[in-house]
Amino acid sequence: MIKKIDHIGIVVKNTEELVELFSRLFGFRVTESLTFPEQGFKSTLISQEGATIELIEPIGPTGIIQRFMEKRGPGLHHISLQVDNLEQEMKVLKAKGAQLLGEEPQQITESSKVIFAHPSSAGGILVELIYREQPDKQGG
Repeated sequence: MIKKIDHIGIVVKNTEELVELFSRLFGFRVTESLTFPEQGFKSTLISQEGATIELIEPIGPTGIIQRFMEKRGPGLHHISLQVDNLEQEMKVLKAKGAQLLGEEPQQITESSKVIFAHPSSAGGILVELIYREQPDKQGG
């Protein structure tokens, strides 16, 4: 089941410039930053009052984000929907004829994994389904 919009992914030329701008204008703050050298990009999550944006910057001359930037320029990359059971959502989407990018979810962090629905299955929009493990609320 879909729980909420987790974040919006935007491809940017310069993460630091956007962080400064969104911080100054809207009060966003960096909440997480990861680098994926093998895929050629870095990801920075900025948040403000429950709204989260992922800034995706290409690093190096090759990679999926560099190709995106060359073809489309900076802008919307994907919409991420948080789900409570990723494997179940994958089965539902496949049963409805959606094409997924991959057969298995990708582990992004120790507590999160994702799978993407191909844009051809979602009205031209790349949709990421993300599962985030919730911290154990027992035993604090």
